[in-house]
Amino acid sequence: MVLHSRRTRGTATMIEILDMALIWALVVQALFSLATLDSAAAAAAMRSYSQFEEQVEATTTSMSLGAAAGGGRGGGEQQPAAAAAHESSSEAQSLMTTTAAKPQEILPSFREAPAFRNDNQCVQSPVVNRTAEGICDSSSVHIAMTLDIAYLRGSMAAVFSILKHTGCPENVIFHFLVGDRDDYDQSDHASSSSSSSSELLLRSLIDSTFPFLRFKIYHFNEALVKTRISASVRLALEHPLNYARSYLADILEPCVKRVIYLDSDLIVVDDIVKLWGTRLGFRAIGAPEYCHANLTKYFTDSFWNNEEMIKIFHGKKPCYFNTGVMVMNLVKWREQNYRGAIEDWMMKQQETRIYELGSLPPFLLVFAGDVEPIDHRWNKHGLGGDNLEGRCRPLHPGPVSLLHWSGKGKPWIRLDARKPCPVDNLWAPYDLLLPSSSAAASSSLSLSSSSYS
Repeated sequence: MVLHSRRTRGTATMIEILDMALIWALVVQALFSLATLDSAAAAAAMRSYSQFEEQVEATTTSMSLGAAAGGGRGGGEQQPAAAAAHESSSEAQSLMTTTAAKPQEILPSFREAPAFRNDNQCVQSPVVNRTAEGICDSSSVHIAMTLDIAYLRGSMAAVFSILKHTGCPENVIFHFLVGDRDDYDQSDHASSSSSSSSELLLRSLIDSTFPFLRFKIYHFNEALVKTRISASVRLALEHPLNYARSYLADILEPCVKRVIYLDSDLIVVDDIVKLWGTRLGFRAIGAPEYCHANLTKYFTDSFWNNEEMIKIFHGKKPCYFNTGVMVMNLVKWREQNYRGAIEDWMMKQQETRIYELGSLPPFLLVFAGDVEPIDHRWNKHGLGGDNLEGRCRPLHPGPVSLLHWSGKGKPWIRLDARKPCPVDNLWAPYDLLLPSSSAAASSSLSLSSSSYS
Protein backbone atom coordinates (compact mmCIF):
# COMPACT_ATOMS: atom_id res chain seq x y z
CA MET A 1 0.00 0.00 0.00
CA VAL A 2 1.38 3.40 -1.01
CA LEU A 3 0.17 6.70 0.35
CA HIS A 4 -0.72 9.11 -2.44
CA SER A 5 1.12 12.44 -2.25
CA ARG A 6 -1.88 14.67 -2.97
CA ARG A 7 -4.64 15.47 -0.47
CA THR A 8 -8.15 16.61 -1.23
CA ARG A 9 -8.53 20.16 0.04
CA GLY A 10 -11.07 20.43 2.81
CA THR A 11 -10.46 16.98 4.33
CA ALA A 12 -10.58 17.19 8.11
CA THR A 13 -7.15 16.46 9.61
CA MET A 14 -8.52 14.68 12.70
CA ILE A 15 -10.70 12.42 10.57
CA GLU A 16 -7.70 11.52 8.44
CA ILE A 17 -5.67 10.64 11.54
CA LEU A 18 -8.43 8.46 12.99
CA ASP A 19 -8.98 6.61 9.74
CA MET A 20 -5.28 6.03 9.21
CA ALA A 21 -4.99 4.82 12.80
CA LEU A 22 -7.76 2.30 12.10
CA ILE A 23 -5.95 1.02 9.02
CA TRP A 24 -2.64 0.58 10.77
CA ALA A 25 -4.34 -0.99 13.78
CA LEU A 26 -5.68 -3.71 11.51
CA VAL A 27 -2.25 -4.25 9.99
CA VAL A 28 -0.56 -4.43 13.42
CA GLN A 29 -3.23 -6.83 14.62
CA ALA A 30 -2.56 -9.11 11.67
CA LEU A 31 1.21 -9.00 12.11
CA PHE A 32 0.91 -9.68 15.85
CA SER A 33 -1.34 -12.65 15.21
CA LEU A 34 1.09 -14.05 12.70
CA ALA A 35 3.95 -13.59 15.11
CA THR A 36 2.09 -15.56 17.81
CA LEU A 37 1.16 -18.26 15.28
CA ASP A 38 -2.54 -17.53 15.79
CA SER A 39 -3.45 -18.22 12.17
CA ALA A 40 -7.20 -17.90 12.72
CA ALA A 41 -6.86 -14.45 14.29
CA ALA A 42 -4.44 -13.43 11.56
CA ALA A 43 -6.81 -14.54 8.83
CA ALA A 44 -9.69 -12.67 10.47
CA ALA A 45 -7.63 -9.51 10.76
CA MET A 46 -6.48 -9.68 7.15
CA ARG A 47 -10.06 -10.26 6.00
CA SER A 48 -11.09 -7.11 7.88
CA TYR A 49 -8.25 -5.20 6.27
CA SER A 50 -9.15 -6.54 2.81
CA GLN A 51 -12.76 -5.48 3.26
CA PHE A 52 -11.61 -2.03 4.35
CA GLU A 53 -9.27 -1.78 1.34
CA GLU A 54 -12.10 -2.77 -1.00
CA GLN A 55 -14.18 0.06 0.47
CA VAL A 56 -11.26 2.40 -0.23
CA GLU A 57 -11.12 1.32 -3.86
CA ALA A 58 -14.87 1.63 -4.32
CA THR A 59 -15.08 5.14 -2.91
CA THR A 60 -11.94 6.69 -4.42
CA THR A 61 -13.50 7.24 -7.82
CA SER A 62 -16.70 8.75 -6.50
CA MET A 63 -14.68 10.89 -4.09
CA SER A 64 -12.54 12.24 -6.92
CA LEU A 65 -15.49 12.94 -9.16
CA GLY A 66 -17.36 14.57 -6.29
CA ALA A 67 -14.43 16.88 -5.64
CA ALA A 68 -14.34 17.82 -9.30
CA ALA A 69 -18.02 18.63 -9.36
CA GLY A 70 -17.58 20.70 -6.20
CA GLY A 71 -15.24 23.12 -7.92
CA GLY A 72 -11.82 21.48 -7.78
CA ARG A 73 -9.50 23.64 -5.68
CA GLY A 74 -12.19 25.42 -3.70
CA GLY A 75 -13.79 22.37 -2.09
CA GLY A 76 -17.48 21.71 -1.57
CA GLU A 77 -19.89 22.21 1.33
CA GLN A 78 -19.32 20.70 4.77
CA GLN A 79 -20.61 17.15 5.16
CA PRO A 80 -23.56 16.69 7.56
CA ALA A 81 -22.52 15.07 10.85
CA ALA A 82 -24.47 11.86 10.17
CA ALA A 83 -22.92 11.45 6.75
CA ALA A 84 -19.44 12.34 7.98
CA ALA A 85 -19.13 9.08 9.88
CA HIS A 86 -19.75 7.17 6.66
CA GLU A 87 -17.86 9.54 4.32
CA SER A 88 -14.80 10.31 6.46
CA SER A 89 -13.07 7.06 5.63
CA SER A 90 -13.48 7.64 1.89
CA GLU A 91 -11.91 11.08 2.23
CA ALA A 92 -8.85 9.74 3.99
CA GLN A 93 -8.83 6.70 1.76
CA SER A 94 -8.44 8.91 -1.31
CA LEU A 95 -4.85 9.26 -0.12
CA MET A 96 -4.32 5.54 -0.55
CA THR A 97 -3.85 4.65 -4.18
CA THR A 98 -1.42 2.16 -5.60
CA THR A 99 -1.58 3.16 -9.26
CA ALA A 100 -0.29 6.24 -11.04
CA ALA A 101 -3.26 6.01 -13.39
CA LYS A 102 -5.80 7.15 -10.77
CA PRO A 103 -5.88 10.76 -12.03
CA GLN A 104 -6.97 9.43 -15.40
CA GLU A 105 -10.38 8.75 -13.88
CA ILE A 106 -11.06 12.50 -13.81
CA LEU A 107 -9.12 13.50 -16.91
CA PRO A 108 -11.26 14.71 -19.81
CA SER A 109 -11.70 12.27 -22.67
CA PHE A 110 -11.29 13.26 -26.29
CA ARG A 111 -12.31 11.59 -29.51
CA GLU A 112 -9.54 10.51 -31.86
CA ALA A 113 -8.76 13.07 -34.54
CA PRO A 114 -8.52 12.01 -38.20
CA ALA A 115 -5.12 10.91 -39.50
CA PHE A 116 -3.99 13.94 -41.45
CA ARG A 117 -1.47 13.22 -44.22
CA ASN A 118 0.84 15.36 -46.32
CA ASP A 119 -0.17 16.65 -49.72
CA ASN A 120 1.87 15.52 -52.70
CA GLN A 121 3.66 18.86 -52.96
CA CYS A 122 5.03 18.72 -49.40
CA VAL A 123 8.76 18.44 -48.87
CA GLN A 124 9.40 14.92 -47.67
CA SER A 125 10.76 15.05 -44.15
CA PRO A 126 13.82 12.79 -43.76
CA VAL A 127 12.62 11.63 -40.34
CA VAL A 128 9.11 11.25 -39.00
CA ASN A 129 9.81 9.74 -35.57
CA ARG A 130 10.01 11.18 -32.05
CA THR A 131 13.66 10.44 -31.42
CA ALA A 132 16.23 13.18 -30.87
CA GLU A 133 16.92 13.08 -34.58
CA GLY A 134 13.23 13.60 -35.33
CA ILE A 135 12.93 16.53 -32.93
CA CYS A 136 15.88 18.20 -34.64
CA ASP A 137 14.30 17.98 -38.09
CA SER A 138 15.06 21.36 -39.66
CA SER A 139 12.68 20.74 -42.57
CA SER A 140 9.64 20.73 -40.26
CA VAL A 141 7.58 23.46 -38.63
CA HIS A 142 8.26 23.65 -34.88
CA ILE A 143 5.45 24.81 -32.57
CA ALA A 144 5.79 25.34 -28.82
CA MET A 145 2.83 25.44 -26.43
CA THR A 146 2.37 25.18 -22.69
CA LEU A 147 0.23 22.24 -21.68
CA ASP A 148 -1.88 21.93 -18.56
CA ILE A 149 -4.98 19.97 -17.77
CA ALA A 150 -7.10 23.04 -16.94
CA TYR A 151 -6.62 24.28 -20.52
CA LEU A 152 -6.24 20.86 -22.13
CA ARG A 153 -9.52 21.21 -24.01
CA GLY A 154 -8.27 24.40 -25.60
CA SER A 155 -4.89 22.86 -26.41
CA MET A 156 -6.49 19.90 -28.16
CA ALA A 157 -8.67 22.21 -30.24
CA ALA A 158 -5.63 24.34 -31.16
CA VAL A 159 -3.60 21.32 -32.29
CA PHE A 160 -6.57 19.94 -34.23
CA SER A 161 -7.08 23.25 -36.03
CA ILE A 162 -3.41 23.45 -37.02
CA LEU A 163 -3.36 19.91 -38.43
CA LYS A 164 -6.68 20.37 -40.22
CA HIS A 165 -5.64 23.49 -42.12
CA THR A 166 -2.05 22.77 -43.05
CA GLY A 167 -1.19 20.97 -46.27
CA CYS A 168 1.81 19.27 -44.62
CA PRO A 169 0.63 18.03 -41.20
CA GLU A 170 3.33 15.35 -41.01
CA ASN A 171 5.93 18.12 -41.19
CA VAL A 172 4.76 19.77 -37.97
CA ILE A 173 6.46 19.06 -34.63
CA PHE A 174 4.92 20.14 -31.32
CA HIS A 175 6.98 20.97 -28.24
CA PHE A 176 4.74 20.89 -25.14
CA LEU A 177 5.92 22.52 -21.90
CA VAL A 178 4.45 21.12 -18.68
CA GLY A 179 4.75 22.80 -15.29
CA ASP A 180 5.35 21.46 -11.79
CA ARG A 181 3.08 19.30 -9.70
CA ASP A 182 3.72 17.79 -6.33
CA ASP A 183 4.77 14.55 -8.04
CA TYR A 184 7.22 16.21 -10.41
CA ASP A 185 10.92 15.78 -10.08
CA GLN A 186 12.35 19.01 -8.63
CA SER A 187 15.74 20.11 -9.92
CA ASP A 188 17.77 23.22 -10.55
CA HIS A 189 17.40 22.94 -14.31
CA ALA A 190 14.82 24.40 -16.64
CA SER A 191 13.98 20.95 -17.99
CA SER A 192 14.15 17.42 -16.67
CA SER A 193 14.48 14.15 -18.55
CA SER A 194 12.56 12.27 -15.87
CA SER A 195 8.91 11.55 -16.62
CA SER A 196 6.33 12.12 -13.89
CA SER A 197 3.11 10.20 -13.74
CA SER A 198 1.24 13.32 -14.84
CA GLU A 199 3.51 13.77 -17.85
CA LEU A 200 2.93 10.13 -18.78
CA LEU A 201 -0.82 10.60 -18.51
CA LEU A 202 -0.68 13.65 -20.75
CA ARG A 203 1.51 11.81 -23.23
CA SER A 204 -0.96 8.93 -23.32
CA LEU A 205 -3.88 11.30 -23.80
CA ILE A 206 -2.19 13.11 -26.69
CA ASP A 207 -1.20 9.79 -28.27
CA SER A 208 -4.77 8.51 -28.13
CA THR A 209 -6.20 11.72 -29.57
CA PHE A 210 -3.53 12.31 -32.24
CA PRO A 211 -1.91 8.90 -32.93
CA PHE A 212 0.28 10.28 -35.73
CA LEU A 213 1.36 13.51 -34.03
CA ARG A 214 5.05 14.31 -33.78
CA PHE A 215 5.63 15.83 -30.36
CA LYS A 216 7.76 15.94 -27.23
CA ILE A 217 6.87 16.92 -23.66
CA TYR A 218 9.30 19.03 -21.63
CA HIS A 219 9.27 19.76 -17.92
CA PHE A 220 9.43 23.42 -16.95
CA ASN A 221 10.83 23.99 -13.47
CA GLU A 222 8.58 26.69 -12.05
CA ALA A 223 11.08 27.52 -9.31
CA LEU A 224 12.98 29.50 -11.94
CA VAL A 225 10.33 32.23 -11.88
CA LYS A 226 8.27 31.85 -8.71
CA THR A 227 10.36 34.33 -6.72
CA ARG A 228 10.27 36.84 -9.58
CA ILE A 229 6.52 36.92 -10.17
CA SER A 230 4.55 39.85 -8.79
CA ALA A 231 0.81 40.22 -8.18
CA SER A 232 -1.32 40.89 -11.24
CA VAL A 233 -4.82 42.11 -12.04
CA ARG A 234 -5.97 38.50 -12.45
CA LEU A 235 -4.74 35.55 -10.41
CA ALA A 236 -4.32 33.31 -13.44
CA LEU A 237 -1.76 35.75 -14.85
CA GLU A 238 0.55 34.99 -11.94
CA HIS A 239 1.02 31.30 -12.65
CA PRO A 240 4.68 30.37 -13.33
CA LEU A 241 3.87 28.38 -16.47
CA ASN A 242 2.78 31.67 -18.02
CA TYR A 243 6.45 32.66 -18.10
CA ALA A 244 7.73 29.46 -19.73
CA ARG A 245 7.89 31.12 -23.16
CA SER A 246 10.86 33.15 -21.90
CA TYR A 247 12.81 29.92 -21.37
CA LEU A 248 12.15 28.15 -24.66
CA ALA A 249 15.69 28.73 -25.92
CA ASP A 250 17.03 26.93 -22.84
CA ILE A 251 14.48 24.13 -22.65
CA LEU A 252 14.29 23.05 -26.28
CA GLU A 253 17.19 21.19 -27.87
CA PRO A 254 19.97 23.46 -29.24
CA CYS A 255 19.28 22.01 -32.68
CA VAL A 256 15.85 23.69 -32.65
CA LYS A 257 16.76 27.10 -34.04
CA ARG A 258 13.34 28.54 -34.69
CA VAL A 259 9.89 28.03 -33.17
CA ILE A 260 6.35 29.39 -33.30
CA TYR A 261 5.01 29.98 -29.81
CA LEU A 262 1.21 29.70 -29.47
CA ASP A 263 -1.19 30.06 -26.55
CA SER A 264 -3.76 27.33 -25.93
CA ASP A 265 -6.88 29.46 -26.27
CA LEU A 266 -6.76 29.90 -30.02
CA ILE A 267 -7.50 28.15 -33.29
CA VAL A 268 -5.65 28.42 -36.60
CA VAL A 269 -7.80 28.58 -39.73
CA ASP A 270 -4.99 28.94 -42.27
CA ASP A 271 -1.87 26.99 -43.18
CA ILE A 272 0.65 27.40 -40.36
CA VAL A 273 3.43 27.09 -42.94
CA LYS A 274 2.63 30.66 -44.00
CA LEU A 275 3.37 31.94 -40.49
CA TRP A 276 6.47 29.76 -40.30
CA GLY A 277 7.79 31.45 -43.42
CA THR A 278 8.03 34.84 -41.67
CA ARG A 279 11.44 36.39 -42.27
CA LEU A 280 12.79 37.81 -39.03
CA GLY A 281 15.98 39.33 -40.44
CA PHE A 282 18.16 40.47 -37.54
CA ARG A 283 15.28 40.44 -35.03
CA ALA A 284 14.66 37.81 -32.36
CA ILE A 285 10.87 37.72 -32.59
CA GLY A 286 8.07 38.45 -35.01
CA ALA A 287 4.46 39.20 -34.03
CA PRO A 288 1.48 41.29 -35.12
CA GLU A 289 1.97 44.82 -33.75
CA TYR A 290 -0.78 47.23 -32.70
CA CYS A 291 0.75 50.68 -32.77
CA HIS A 292 -2.60 52.41 -32.22
CA ALA A 293 -2.79 50.90 -28.71
CA ASN A 294 -1.89 53.16 -25.81
CA LEU A 295 1.38 51.67 -24.56
CA THR A 296 1.45 53.95 -21.52
CA LYS A 297 -1.40 52.05 -19.85
CA TYR A 298 0.74 48.92 -19.56
CA PHE A 299 3.10 50.63 -17.10
CA THR A 300 2.64 52.60 -13.91
CA ASP A 301 3.53 56.20 -13.20
CA SER A 302 6.53 54.89 -11.25
CA PHE A 303 7.93 53.66 -14.54
CA TRP A 304 7.16 56.71 -16.66
CA ASN A 305 8.51 59.05 -13.98
CA ASN A 306 11.81 57.17 -13.79
CA GLU A 307 14.21 58.78 -16.26
CA GLU A 308 16.58 55.80 -16.23
CA MET A 309 13.89 53.24 -16.91
CA ILE A 310 12.19 55.04 -19.78
CA LYS A 311 15.51 55.18 -21.62
CA ILE A 312 14.70 51.63 -22.72
CA PHE A 313 12.37 53.13 -25.36
CA HIS A 314 14.65 55.95 -26.49
CA GLY A 315 15.33 55.84 -30.22
CA LYS A 316 12.54 53.30 -30.78
CA LYS A 317 8.95 53.36 -31.93
CA PRO A 318 7.52 50.91 -29.39
CA CYS A 319 4.21 49.25 -30.20
CA TYR A 320 2.03 46.87 -28.26
CA PHE A 321 2.11 43.22 -29.34
CA ASN A 322 0.46 40.12 -27.91
CA THR A 323 2.85 37.41 -26.71
CA GLY A 324 0.38 34.59 -27.40
CA VAL A 325 1.53 34.33 -31.04
CA MET A 326 5.22 34.79 -31.78
CA VAL A 327 7.77 33.51 -34.27
CA MET A 328 11.04 33.20 -32.34
CA ASN A 329 14.67 33.01 -33.45
CA LEU A 330 16.08 30.78 -30.70
CA VAL A 331 19.67 31.15 -31.91
CA LYS A 332 19.48 34.89 -31.34
CA TRP A 333 17.73 34.35 -28.00
CA ARG A 334 20.62 32.19 -26.83
CA GLU A 335 23.28 34.57 -28.14
CA GLN A 336 21.72 37.73 -26.67
CA ASN A 337 20.43 36.13 -23.45
CA TYR A 338 16.96 37.64 -23.73
CA ARG A 339 15.87 35.36 -20.92
CA GLY A 340 18.24 37.25 -18.63
CA ALA A 341 16.96 40.61 -19.86
CA ILE A 342 13.36 39.62 -19.08
CA GLU A 343 14.37 38.32 -15.65
CA ASP A 344 16.13 41.63 -14.91
CA TRP A 345 12.92 43.58 -15.50
CA MET A 346 10.99 41.13 -13.34
CA MET A 347 13.42 41.77 -10.50
CA LYS A 348 13.11 45.55 -10.94
CA GLN A 349 9.37 45.06 -10.62
CA GLN A 350 10.03 43.49 -7.21
CA GLU A 351 11.77 46.68 -6.10
CA THR A 352 9.39 49.21 -7.68
CA ARG A 353 5.98 48.32 -9.07
CA ILE A 354 6.24 49.39 -12.69
CA TYR A 355 3.48 47.28 -14.29
CA GLU A 356 0.28 45.40 -13.42
CA LEU A 357 -0.27 42.79 -16.12
CA GLY A 358 1.61 39.50 -15.66
CA SER A 359 4.20 38.27 -18.15
CA LEU A 360 3.43 40.71 -20.98
CA PRO A 361 5.14 43.93 -19.74
CA PRO A 362 8.66 42.43 -19.45
CA PHE A 363 8.36 41.34 -23.10
CA LEU A 364 7.27 44.84 -24.08
CA LEU A 365 10.21 46.35 -22.21
CA VAL A 366 12.73 44.09 -23.95
CA PHE A 367 11.25 43.90 -27.46
CA ALA A 368 8.78 46.74 -28.13
CA GLY A 369 10.13 48.74 -31.04
CA ASP A 370 12.27 45.80 -32.13
CA VAL A 371 9.67 43.31 -33.37
CA GLU A 372 9.36 42.04 -36.93
CA PRO A 373 5.75 42.98 -37.79
CA ILE A 374 3.44 40.19 -38.93
CA ASP A 375 0.05 40.64 -40.59
CA HIS A 376 -2.75 41.17 -38.06
CA ARG A 377 -4.65 38.25 -39.56
CA TRP A 378 -2.33 35.98 -37.55
CA ASN A 379 -3.62 37.16 -34.19
CA LYS A 380 -7.23 38.28 -33.99
CA HIS A 381 -6.86 38.55 -30.22
CA GLY A 382 -9.10 39.81 -27.42
CA LEU A 383 -12.00 37.46 -28.15
CA GLY A 384 -12.07 36.49 -24.47
CA GLY A 385 -12.87 40.05 -23.45
CA ASP A 386 -10.93 41.95 -20.78
CA ASN A 387 -9.04 40.45 -17.86
CA LEU A 388 -11.70 41.23 -15.28
CA GLU A 389 -15.14 40.45 -16.73
CA GLY A 390 -14.49 38.67 -20.02
CA ARG A 391 -17.43 40.20 -21.85
CA CYS A 392 -18.15 39.39 -25.47
CA ARG A 393 -16.16 41.21 -28.12
CA PRO A 394 -16.68 41.23 -31.87
CA LEU A 395 -14.16 39.90 -34.31
CA HIS A 396 -11.83 42.57 -35.66
CA PRO A 397 -12.45 43.41 -39.33
CA GLY A 398 -10.19 42.05 -42.04
CA PRO A 399 -8.94 38.62 -43.16
CA VAL A 400 -8.49 35.97 -40.47
CA SER A 401 -5.85 33.26 -40.11
CA LEU A 402 -5.86 32.84 -36.32
CA LEU A 403 -8.58 33.46 -33.71
CA HIS A 404 -7.35 34.13 -30.17
CA TRP A 405 -9.55 34.13 -27.05
CA SER A 406 -7.11 36.17 -24.94
CA GLY A 407 -8.74 37.68 -21.87
CA LYS A 408 -10.81 36.12 -19.11
CA GLY A 409 -13.55 34.48 -21.20
CA LYS A 410 -12.80 31.08 -22.76
CA PRO A 411 -15.04 29.59 -25.45
CA TRP A 412 -15.39 26.12 -23.92
CA ILE A 413 -16.49 27.58 -20.58
CA ARG A 414 -19.06 29.88 -22.16
CA LEU A 415 -20.34 27.12 -24.44
CA ASP A 416 -20.76 24.72 -21.50
CA ALA A 417 -22.64 27.39 -19.60
CA ARG A 418 -24.87 27.86 -22.68
CA LYS A 419 -23.94 31.54 -22.71
CA PRO A 420 -21.65 31.67 -25.72
CA CYS A 421 -20.52 34.80 -27.45
CA PRO A 422 -21.07 34.80 -31.23
CA VAL A 423 -17.37 34.18 -31.92
CA ASP A 424 -17.36 31.11 -29.64
CA ASN A 425 -19.34 29.25 -32.28
CA LEU A 426 -16.27 29.50 -34.53
CA TRP A 427 -14.27 27.53 -31.94
CA ALA A 428 -16.88 24.83 -31.34
CA PRO A 429 -16.19 22.71 -34.49
CA TYR A 430 -12.64 22.08 -33.26
CA ASP A 431 -13.70 20.85 -29.82
CA LEU A 432 -12.68 17.20 -29.51
CA LEU A 433 -14.10 16.65 -26.02
CA LEU A 434 -16.30 13.57 -25.86
CA PRO A 435 -19.89 14.34 -24.79
CA SER A 436 -19.58 12.01 -21.80
CA SER A 437 -16.49 13.78 -20.49
CA SER A 438 -16.97 16.32 -17.71
CA ALA A 439 -15.58 19.82 -18.22
CA ALA A 440 -15.44 20.22 -14.46
CA ALA A 441 -13.12 17.22 -14.23
CA SER A 442 -10.74 18.94 -16.59
CA SER A 443 -10.35 22.01 -14.41
CA SER A 444 -10.13 20.09 -11.15
CA LEU A 445 -6.81 18.49 -12.04
CA SER A 446 -5.06 21.52 -13.46
CA LEU A 447 -1.31 21.52 -13.68
CA SER A 448 -1.50 25.27 -13.80
CA SER A 449 -3.88 28.15 -14.17
CA SER A 450 -2.25 29.43 -17.31
CA SER A 451 -3.38 32.73 -18.64
CA TYR A 452 -3.23 33.48 -22.29
CA SER A 453 -2.74 37.19 -22.29
